[in-house]
Amino acid sequence: AIGAQAAVFEARRTGKGQLVDVGVMEALASAHQWSLTMFTHTGVVKRRWGNRLGESHHPMSLFPCADGWVCIGAATGEQWENLCIAIDRAELLADDRLYAPAERFDRADEIDAELHPWLAARSTKDVVDILQQHRVPASRVLTMTEVLHDPQLDIRGFWARPDHLGPDAAMPSAPFRLGDAPPPFCRAPNLGEHTAEVLEAARVRPTPSAGLPTATQSTPGQPPTTGQPPTTRLLHGIRVLEFSIAWAGPLTGRYLADFGADVIKIEHPTARGVGISSGIHDERPAWTWGTLPDPQVRAGVFPDATPGAHWWNRMGVWNKMNRGKRSLCLDVKTPDGERILQRLVEQADVVLNNYSPRGVRSLGIDHETLSAINPNIITISMSGYGATGPMASHISWGPILEAHSGFDEATGYAGGPPCRLGVAYPDAVGGVHGTFALLAALWEREQTGRGLHVDLSQLESLCLLAGELFLASSISGQPPERRGNRSPACPPQGVYPCAGDDAWVALSVTDDDAWGRLVELVDRPALRRADLATGAQRAEAHDEIDAELSQWTARFDAFEAAARLQAAGVAAAPAMTNGDLVSCEHLRDRGFMATWDQPDNGRMTYPGFPIHYEDLEPVLRPAPLLGQHNAEIVTELAGYKTEDLPRLEAEGVLATRPPS
Repeated sequence: AIGAQAAVFEARRTGKGQLVDVGVMEALASAHQWSLTMFTHTGVVKRRWGNRLGESHHPMSLFPCADGWVCIGAATGEQWENLCIAIDRAELLADDRLYAPAERFDRADEIDAELHPWLAARSTKDVVDILQQHRVPASRVLTMTEVLHDPQLDIRGFWARPDHLGPDAAMPSAPFRLGDAPPPFCRAPNLGEHTAEVLEAARVRPTPSAGLPTATQSTPGQPPTTGQPPTTRLLHGIRVLEFSIAWAGPLTGRYLADFGADVIKIEHPTARGVGISSGIHDERPAWTWGTLPDPQVRAGVFPDATPGAHWWNRMGVWNKMNRGKRSLCLDVKTPDGERILQRLVEQADVVLNNYSPRGVRSLGIDHETLSAINPNIITISMSGYGATGPMASHISWGPILEAHSGFDEATGYAGGPPCRLGVAYPDAVGGVHGTFALLAALWEREQTGRGLHVDLSQLESLCLLAGELFLASSISGQPPERRGNRSPACPPQGVYPCAGDDAWVALSVTDDDAWGRLVELVDRPALRRADLATGAQRAEAHDEIDAELSQWTARFDAFEAAARLQAAGVAAAPAMTNGDLVSCEHLRDRGFMATWDQPDNGRMTYPGFPIHYEDLEPVLRPAPLLGQHNAEIVTELAGYKTEDLPRLEAEGVLATRPPS
């Protein structure tokens, strides 16, 4: 969607269309947070850890309570402190090593033993209320039927009511709002309903128009020129001020930078390394490539597991998410910081944040404040629950939103407990929706000549992906059942064991013809039965079929099994590890993995850009050093002189390193 939007901008500017080529595999590979970077930086192949967030963080998991399940996500040191205080286990804070999130992961059993008795004695509502009061991200694990009656979504008017489908029918509407108007809802059309008007419209030649949204003020200072030449013109001239942490907000800013916008990431001196232990300069035990680094430094994903003297510039997690941006390390709460920010806002097109509404107001980057400085400004708030409603102040991470959205309750095996997703998927979803929303807002401003505010709820953008499940639940009154890897539409479907260590192949039988080809390939008598001819019959016998298929797949490694299935016309693929993705010939040939010289790191490989154009290339540049562009930004855009810089640094207004 964002690839098509950007191509429309380019066509309007130049009169030339584009072929937009997006592979689903690349799109999903780009929805990893640090998995691929973990392999390119340390050679570690990620494993599955059930409901725990593998290798790097704990508690970031699902836990049983007296009447159901909750998700708790204490990622930062402050959240860990608050959790220990909330459960009356302050003695855990005496162990300094537990401030490192990966240390807590390695000792998860020990921590869970402290958590479980406290949780078992309380309801899910009480647990969430207590933890949120202590500023610890937490949510109940809701079913999708419960989500349909959630007060936060109801008050925000999120549900559309397609009355023609029944009095109780409900489905998600839009995941963000442009300005104050509620999102419009149009039901799906009846077959051929608009044929006549479409044909009539096709007879009228449209009047061409020119012009792309352009910067409201002067042309911005050019970003650094290291890396590939800026051949993408798509958002040239658009300036973005980014206030963001974690994943969703930085991902939106990164896409805009890839499209050629001048993205200035405004960082507080303490912002880098959230969730990284303060003791990272201690001596570390010997480390071998491909093994998990010491937990005190693991969460940073440093090259060769080595933080180095400038560790804040060497975090693979941060550098992967912030390529192509300029860094202004600024304390905006100082008088000079406020003055610099005001001058930047005067010359900006977009101000982006994914902070809580409370944090936005504290920094003075709410739309009311900024539009008084620049009436043409576009602002976007990408908070977990949205800027309004009774839960607007709740803090969250992606796994918290998975639980609240009903996704975890719907995920898992029949008869088993709820399961969290393998990555913090809501962040990737929110980041892409944020990019789409900003491109839409730029287009809207071009039409109206006015700035506007975008209120994006990451919870709502996630719910949008399960529209058909919510619709079915609203009509039936029942949440979707857990099916593991199976599909009612494609039996058999699953992930089957192969030869080797934890090797698997996925396959899906999409119709009766594919079933016939699978039977011929596998050549097992038990699958040639006449009572397996239809999908309904195969669904009934799924367990028996799986047992037969597993015996066949176990004879081959995953890649050979997939190749044999594909050659026979059966949809199949090996279940790839992060290492397999990095070395995948298909992704390499399409240029998905990209290598460049990363300052303070050397030549490093990262996931690239998943959208391809006919004759345009993304602007892929390294992530900036902390405060790398302080001087050029405050002198060229904020009106300061070079001789002012030492004073600004001495007073803590500007910085190029975290405080000691």
